[in-house]
Amino acid sequence: VCGFEPHLGLSTTVVIFFHGLGDTGHGWAEAFAGIRSSHIKYVCPQAPVMPVTLNMNMPMPSPSWFDVIGLSPESQDDEPGIKTAIS
Repeated sequence: VCGFEPHLGLSTTVVIFFHGLGDTGHGWAEAFAGIRSSHIKYVCPQAPVMPVTLNMNMPMPSPSWFDVIGLSPESQDDEPGIKTAIS
């Protein structure tokens, strides 16, 4: 888990931010550092590197929470991968 603690007081709120395909939790943790508040804890988890069907079934050079099979509305969803990502 990539995150940072507020520098003053106790956290009363937690923001959990999941990055998109091809991004990282580390980059978003740095982005949130510029707007942090003393009562908010920001958590930016990091997805694993895994094969992505849309990328010719090759591992993406950056993390993915689940397989992306296609971009059209009719494309199948990776339901098992999505359930694993949220568990």
